[in-house]
Amino acid sequence: MVSWRGIYFILTLFWGSFFGSIFMMGPFLPLMFISPSWYRWINNRIVATWLTLPVALLETMLGVKVVITGDAFVPGERSVIIMNHRTRMDWMFLWNCLMRYSYLRLQKICLKASLKSVPGFGRFT
Repeated sequence: MVSWRGIYFILTLFWGSFFGSIFMMGPFLPLMFISPSWYRWINNRIVATWLTLPVALLETMLGVKVVITGDAFVPGERSVIIMNHRTRMDWMFLWNCLMRYSYLRLQKICLKASLKSVPGFGRFT
């Protein structure tokens, strides 16, 4: 049985990221050469705004309920979250957690060393 909500979820994420990268991030590409710090600042906010889409879709359309347990984030302190990737959806659950604490635009992701030469993830990104 095909889950039409699942297909709609995937298509919405794909088209949202495709058109969002063209129409939201594209106009600011020249700023990358003029003022990289401003480009980075604007780009961080655009990406954080887009990351609310998967969170909203997971909760409203698919009915996912995220329960956060453990130590809370301490405002003003840096935190390290280590994920073991038990599913392919764990990034979206992380975004759910970060959105609850208003840290979605502050996230920094470190990948393992073997991914540094992969286009899109590596050092030339």
